[in-house]
Amino acid sequence: MAFSVVHREMSYIGVGAVYLEMLGSGAGLLPVGNNSQLEYAFDEEKQELPNYMTPGGGNANVQSKISSFTGSMVLHDFTPENLALALRGSVAAVVAGTVTDEVQECAGVNGELIPFDFPIDHSAAITVKTAADAALTVDVDYTITSTGIVVIGDGDITNAGVKVSYTKAVGAIMEALVASGQEFRLHFDGVNDAQSGKPVAITNHRIKFSPTSGLAFLGSEFGEIPLQFDVLSSPSVVGSGLSKYMRIAQAM
Repeated sequence: MAFSVVHREMSYIGVGAVYLEMLGSGAGLLPVGNNSQLEYAFDEEKQELPNYMTPGGGNANVQSKISSFTGSMVLHDFTPENLALALRGSVAAVVAGTVTDEVQECAGVNGELIPFDFPIDHSAAITVKTAADAALTVDVDYTITSTGIVVIGDGDITNAGVKVSYTKAVGAIMEALVASGQEFRLHFDGVNDAQSGKPVAITNHRIKFSPTSGLAFLGSEFGEIPLQFDVLSSPSVVGSGLSKYMRIAQAM
């Protein structure tokens, strides 16, 4: 590597979108959405040989190598796919459709929530029956919430359970901690906003995410999904002078 004799100002403010592709899926690079951070860090393993020949000290030699190459992102879109990344989960789509006589167990006590199995389309009718198929009445036997119903204690809901019929809203269900750590290819499709928006492309050929350090699902501020990942050597990159870890291409 040789440095240019002529210096040019190359300050940097990065703006852009991060895309991921699960290795081996053939699904292509897909966006993760609004992301406020893409950062990298290195840990160094270093050996030092002190200079024992002079009283001034110092080192006669040093040897170092990178022991780990890691990255981090902060996602702001709580999509099922992003939550699956954070929680090593799987995602199943929920299609619109009618659910008939979904059986729900309950204690039948006042104030008890009975959540339904699928997201509810509240523009359609919801009907509730006893386990013996006797009709129950809204605001007499139960009230409706975002995700199910709440028992009214003086009504006719008992510990025998209920049957509910409703329309599913289009959505998705993420099941946490059911998938092993998947490997991905990452691509940053960005620009340098400090250099008149000149293109910047960053590629990590192979990464693996760690489970998130925490998620806030209740609060008054916008939620964040903090993610950490390891950058790994990719056997798919072959050739002299080519990095198996990271490639950065930028317009000058």
